[in-house]
Amino acid sequence: MYIGARVLKTGLAVTLALLICQVLKIEPGVFAAISVVVNMQSSVGKALKNAWEQLGVHILAVIVAVTVGYLLGTGPLVIGLTVIAVIVLCNRLGWSGAISLGVVTIVFILDSPPDQFLRHAATRSLAVFIGLGVALGVNRVLAPPRYKDKISQEVISLFQETSSYFLESLHTFIHSGNFNSFSKKEPRELKIKLIETEELLEHAREEMTPLDNPIFTERMMEISRGFVERGQSINEMTSSRVKRRQAPDSPISSEGVSPEFQGVLDILSVGEANLDQLGRKLLIGLKDKHSFGELEEDREYWEQFDAVIDEWQKKFSGVFYLRALMEVAVVATEMRWAGRRMRTLHNLLHKQNTPSKKE
Repeated sequence: MYIGARVLKTGLAVTLALLICQVLKIEPGVFAAISVVVNMQSSVGKALKNAWEQLGVHILAVIVAVTVGYLLGTGPLVIGLTVIAVIVLCNRLGWSGAISLGVVTIVFILDSPPDQFLRHAATRSLAVFIGLGVALGVNRVLAPPRYKDKISQEVISLFQETSSYFLESLHTFIHSGNFNSFSKKEPRELKIKLIETEELLEHAREEMTPLDNPIFTERMMEISRGFVERGQSINEMTSSRVKRRQAPDSPISSEGVSPEFQGVLDILSVGEANLDQLGRKLLIGLKDKHSFGELEEDREYWEQFDAVIDEWQKKFSGVFYLRALMEVAVVATEMRWAGRRMRTLHNLLHKQNTPSKKE
């Protein structure tokens, strides 16, 4: 079982907070431990932001709770009304992210014994302050995670694997005429990696600045998700195509596909090779900070593609060939999508790697 850095840091911080409370004889120390757990965050930036926000909420909660407890006493109704008041104030001040600690603080303070209310309120407030300080200190000193440094490598790796899956799906469809059977493979590992990388990006967003080009990273994630989804769609069509060709009523001759349809497959193979080249260029640009200049859509290729499709349609008709035409049209659409997305990434990378000229 994997134990992450955050789990270890939380355990260490709770232990440290309880020890400090023991040394200073602040009781009960559980308030400090709870404060540690609430404040321990997944990144340094988030911990710093939440610590100051929680500090403000805690101060507000202490002031309100002590005032209410001193003037009106304690009890379930008083605690409930005080909680409502503090929640409203926190929302007005934009501190909604730390309301939970404020509520806990109110309960801790207003639950103090009436005959020693002020003394217990002071010690419990101090315990929460200790928890906040320990959580912030541990999160900053002990191996703070740097998601921003890791996300770029993970996104590149994800793009490489998902683009390979998409191209493999294209290749399989183009050459499926020789298959006797075909079973779709669920890309479980790629889907798991997508989820893990998306979670990593959620943490990295808190550390990224405009200089880190977060829009480019988002586009990389978008195309990686698209590669998996569209690769699955192409595999499903490949399975249908193989079953249709192997059916007893299939009009396909023993000699194989017609020269006209072979031309369609050949032009698809050219498109596959073009996409492979685009992907390789993009990976080089990402890894070596190299730019290949602005890239535009290959209109000549798509004109050739249309011409080949027209030639095939002139000689064949019927439901069997209509299905094949629909499948080819879908594959071509997915190829065009992939080409446009990768060229957009190329051009974004070109602007990023090319220093702007000053007039």
